[in-house]
Amino acid sequence: MNKYLNLVMYNSKKKIILFIVLISCTSFSQSKNIPDRILTYGLSNYNKQKAMEFVGKKWDIEVYPVAGCMVSQELIDSVKTVHSKLWKKMDSIHGMDSKKRFKKETIAEMKRIGAVQKIFNSDRDIKRRIRKIKRRKGKATFNLENISNNGKIYYWTVYSFEDKNNPEYKWKPEFKVGVNLVKKNTTIIELK
Repeated sequence: MNKYLNLVMYNSKKKIILFIVLISCTSFSQSKNIPDRILTYGLSNYNKQKAMEFVGKKWDIEVYPVAGCMVSQELIDSVKTVHSKLWKKMDSIHGMDSKKRFKKETIAEMKRIGAVQKIFNSDRDIKRRIRKIKRRKGKATFNLENISNNGKIYYWTVYSFEDKNNPEYKWKPEFKVGVNLVKKNTTIIELK
């Protein structure tokens, strides 16, 4: 009986060790695929959020919201720890004071987004189309989606939402708008 018990214990230890090795192997392989992230919490300013996303894309950093306005001290401490590691890594890649440079680039991007938003909001054709969507379908909204590689054209998508006959409650893209910051004009891009 004692030999049987020892054999079971030995096999159990082997299984536990194998289990731990498998877990550590999978966690290490997953960590290679997780992008560098700036974790955000609280209610954020739309322009700041978009600016951080656009600058983050250039820096190969993902902006990742982790909480709304209800935040615990443990979460704040965890975010600080993650950011400390992130900025050490970014310092090794982009040079010293990468956090300050990222912040400076984000502020500059926020100003550009504000200028682009003014151009978008002042375009009469866009306003007319949005009013038409609202009359026809009930609701319309727009979202800044992307920026060109050269940083001169910002792409917005205008969405509609039908109050009736919309069992999936989905916003439908109606058209896109390219806003050229240099030429200060818009181009409407029809969707098929």
